[in-house]
Amino acid sequence: FVTNRLQQSELFEYAGQALNMPEDDSDQYACTAQAYMQQQAAFGASVLQMLGASEVEMNAYIYDAVVFLVLHEVGHTMGLNHNMKASQLLSPAQLQDSALVAALGVSGSVMDYHAANVPPPGGKRAPVFDTRTGSYDDWAIEFAYRPALADPTAEAARMTALLNRSTEPQLAFGNDADDMRSPARGIDPRVMVGDLSNDALTWAEGRMILSDTLLKGLDARYPKPGEDYATLRVAYLRTTGEKMNAAVVASRYVGGVYVSRGVDGQPDAGRPFTPVSLAEQKRAMNLLRTRFFAPDAWNASPALLAELQQPRRGFSGPGNPPLHARVLTAQRGVLAFMLAPQVQARLTDSRLYGNEYSAAQMMSDLTDAVFAADARGNVNTFRQNLQLEYVNLVAGMIKGPTAKTYDHVSKSAAVASLKKVQAQVATPTGNAETRAHRQHLSLVVSQALDPKS
Repeated sequence: FVTNRLQQSELFEYAGQALNMPEDDSDQYACTAQAYMQQQAAFGASVLQMLGASEVEMNAYIYDAVVFLVLHEVGHTMGLNHNMKASQLLSPAQLQDSALVAALGVSGSVMDYHAANVPPPGGKRAPVFDTRTGSYDDWAIEFAYRPALADPTAEAARMTALLNRSTEPQLAFGNDADDMRSPARGIDPRVMVGDLSNDALTWAEGRMILSDTLLKGLDARYPKPGEDYATLRVAYLRTTGEKMNAAVVASRYVGGVYVSRGVDGQPDAGRPFTPVSLAEQKRAMNLLRTRFFAPDAWNASPALLAELQQPRRGFSGPGNPPLHARVLTAQRGVLAFMLAPQVQARLTDSRLYGNEYSAAQMMSDLTDAVFAADARGNVNTFRQNLQLEYVNLVAGMIKGPTAKTYDHVSKSAAVASLKKVQAQVATPTGNAETRAHRQHLSLVVSQALDPKS
């Protein structure tokens, strides 16, 4: 946990991006806080080192990270559930206020899997991890452990007053059953792992910018003279993985629905279901378009990429990094979520109670995010992979074994998106590689739309 190492079993494609790992529900009671914390602690250490933290500060940082993890696990022994909504406590600006963070905490609970509180470029440093219980933890522990009053009437009044506080922002709660790691489970994007702040889209954009900034200077900091290139490789995986995780967080706002568990008449309970606003859903889509799907989203120095060598460990393969596979794995995870039948159906169902983002409009915007930037020019190899992956996923919405899981509204949106792509690639242009790519796209789309194929 306190090292800067990746688990030996981690694949290059997935390393450092905990939110894109294939989900395993074999043990629904498992706690993987240590895995999330290792990624966050290592990434946070890289940021603090870039900001010039001293050895004393780094030692204190490691101590705080360990204390936070211990608090989390001790919380379980006291009966506390995971609370993946507690990271909504403060705004991005408030998270850079050292005095405020010291007083209120990074999060409302130590039972969250939240991101390390390190600032975006130009931001101010504040405590990175909590070293004491949060407001939700204290409230839940009081409910569970405070001795009952002798007078039954007084005790009932005390408990009612305590429970009525559940809608207070600092007591926000959502557990594993509510979180949005997979499209089949939660619907509220605020209940998520690996996120931070009550404005997760602003936070996610800052995290992506921070990751890109770190990436530019990695080969100047790693490795040290006399070391092999393992430290550089790990730093690359951590840094790009954090950008990938931020994109996963942002994607959950598309088709999202805020959930309130307050009871009727409770102060500040709100409606049980409130769709994410059109502006926020569009904002999430634009963030993905400009920083995750864009042609230049994965630019890196050739000198850096040529040094991503892993140390020899037995007979573990050639060792050259599968750079395209790594990026496509992350992009596939986000696309698969946004195109999932549950998300597509929710976009349509939630229009009946306030959602303004239709499946057709979302699909049109997503198609533009994948195709528009290089529609009139050459398509680089990252985008070639992305575009074909997208077309294949959309084709699966109307043909093949997965088609039966989609409603008719989603299928219509898929047809419109495929026809939009078909029109763009009807006359292949660009260099030889791009023309071949567009011919491939045309073939896939034609086969998807041909009822005889």
